[in-house]
Amino acid sequence: MRGTAANGQTGAAGKGGEPGVSRRAPQRGRWIQLTGRGAVFVMFAVFSLGLLGASWLTWPVLAGGAFVIGSMAAAWYTRPGDLLTVAVTPPLLFCVILVGVKALTATGNAVIALAEGTAITLAGVAPWLFAGMALSLIIAWTRGLPECVRELRRDLQGNHARPGAGSRPGSGSTTPGVPPPRR
Repeated sequence: MRGTAANGQTGAAGKGGEPGVSRRAPQRGRWIQLTGRGAVFVMFAVFSLGLLGASWLTWPVLAGGAFVIGSMAAAWYTRPGDLLTVAVTPPLLFCVILVGVKALTATGNAVIALAEGTAITLAGVAPWLFAGMALSLIIAWTRGLPECVRELRRDLQGNHARPGAGSRPGSGSTTPGVPPPRR
């Protein structure tokens, strides 16, 4: 039977057989770590609530504030490896939710009300969208977004044979995971 110390470390041997070493990864002050999908879900919920509230209360500041809070929270609480998803998703997700909310709350001619409501709301929250994206990109940048971009570039370049890398067409060498050509 294993005991637990007051500081959260186990009394049994951890990695390498050292007694008293915690099996948990260091959290560095963050209690919540969202995956990319979890962050998109959080943004979806915050944006939806903010846009519905702004529509019903006729207070557009609520929609802009929801965008800023949702995008910043997603950038802050997402795992560093998923920051690229969080950096690109907020504007598209906000626009899709905006069209959905305007479709739900439209009165009269639905097509005209949808187009007019979407354009007016986007014009009213444009400064909030700019501020929210700027702040979330700053947060994501400080948390490791450049490394995610470098990793994406490496992955994209790794799919193509580089000239002079020792593989020529027809030389018989294949890329891992790609079946050889049929003859």
